[in-house]
Amino acid sequence: MEKDLYLLTTGALLRQRREAAQLTLADVSRRSGVTIAHLSRIENGLADPRMSTLRRALDAMGGTLSDLEAPRVVTVSVSDVLERRAAGRERVDQAGLGASDPGARIDRKQRTGIDITAERSALESS
Repeated sequence: MEKDLYLLTTGALLRQRREAAQLTLADVSRRSGVTIAHLSRIENGLADPRMSTLRRALDAMGGTLSDLEAPRVVTVSVSDVLERRAAGRERVDQAGLGASDPGARIDRKQRTGIDITAERSALESS
C-alpha cells in the first residue's frame, strides 16, 4: 500500500514538473531516451522507475530529484477548522447568500427560460 502511494505521488510530481516545463511525453522521451510508454507508466504510478531513469527524465525537463519531494503535510487543529467554517458562514449570510430557497431557485430558472414544469410539480407535491 505504501509503495503504491509512493509510485502515485512520484508519478504525479513528475507529470507536474513536465507540464510546468510545457513539454510533452514525446519531448521528454526524445531528450532522455526513455520511451513514451515507460514515462506514461511512471506518471500514472504503474511502474517503479530506477533512479537513473528518473534522473534522465528530470534532466530532460530541466529539473532535479528535489522536484519529486512530496510537499509536507500541514496539520490544522479542529478548533481552527470550526472557526474558519463559522466565519465563512457569517460572510455568506452577510452577503445574503444563505440557505437556498427551492421556490426562488425555480423562479430564477423560469426567468431564464428553462422549463421548470417537472420541478414545480415536485415542489408542490412535497
